[in-house]
Amino acid sequence: MSADAPELDLLAAIESGQAPRRILEFAARGFVPLAPADLVRAVGSILASADPELAPLCEETFRGFDVESLHGAVRSEGIRTEQLDAIARRSKERRVLETVLQHRAVSDATLVWLARRIPPELQDVLVTNQARLLAAPAIVENLFENPDLSADIRRRADEFLEEFFLKKERERGGRIEEAEEIADAEEIADAEEIADAEEVAEKGRAAAAPEEESGDVLFRLGSLTVAEKIRVAYRGNREERLFLVRDTNRLVSTAVLKSPKTNEADAEVIANMKSVSEDVLRAIAQKREWMKKYSLMSAIVKNPRSPIDVTLALVTRLSQRDQTTLSTDRNVPEAVRVTAKRIVQRRQL
Repeated sequence: MSADAPELDLLAAIESGQAPRRILEFAARGFVPLAPADLVRAVGSILASADPELAPLCEETFRGFDVESLHGAVRSEGIRTEQLDAIARRSKERRVLETVLQHRAVSDATLVWLARRIPPELQDVLVTNQARLLAAPAIVENLFENPDLSADIRRRADEFLEEFFLKKERERGGRIEEAEEIADAEEIADAEEIADAEEVAEKGRAAAAPEEESGDVLFRLGSLTVAEKIRVAYRGNREERLFLVRDTNRLVSTAVLKSPKTNEADAEVIANMKSVSEDVLRAIAQKREWMKKYSLMSAIVKNPRSPIDVTLALVTRLSQRDQTTLSTDRNVPEAVRVTAKRIVQRRQL
């Protein structure tokens, strides 16, 4: 038996939870004969067990690990998912976290947790792994919740959404439409019959609408996965899209605005919603063609959820009557109200 065998056996026993209680207590305190990297793994496994008595001991021991020990553990052969999670949640060292982000064994849950917290230089490492993001959209979703998200990473995350989700939906939609056209050509003899069929279908949709409004949409769409919601947001009917644009998941709400079915009228309805995110309102404001419509532009300014930097630039485009009304509107941010008030006062001089 090699000299390393006893250490390996001890680590394996701790990882499997088969080690005696006394050994676990010693390991939690860092008092077992293991190499530094293996001790990190042992403590990580005990932390993952959520033992209320051993956890405080493990936390104290973990704080004493140096960067080399942590990095060595992450790079060691056979490191377990829960050990990577324990390290990721307790280390702030860039070299350690970068290796965790790139590790094949790291769980989606760990990446989701890190996405909300990592600095810009590590955000780049995360978004580079597009295969992982595609398999777990929640990672991108939580990345948008990171208060330190850089403008470049936000742009790349948006591009990822466009490339891997919406592009597929566009292609899928094209194939479906082509198939439907072929089916129509085979089943419907002439344009008159086509018109009749469309009229019947429209009446059917209208009759079904009240039932949808009764709560069916909420029940049906609320249980979908993120990927399924994105598909409906891009290809669904108007009611479905107006429901999903309020989704807290940025990937879903953004897909609604990028849908070819979402038009100027839909955008105006959305602009008047008080339950949509700032990102949605900002995206609408960036659509020049939509913003040419006065009522839509006015709705963006008056919506308290709209980004201040967007609304301030639009106040000057309002009519004098709307500027006067806005100057006393307590529902809009103070900065917007004060700006409108100054314009009104200057006009009265």
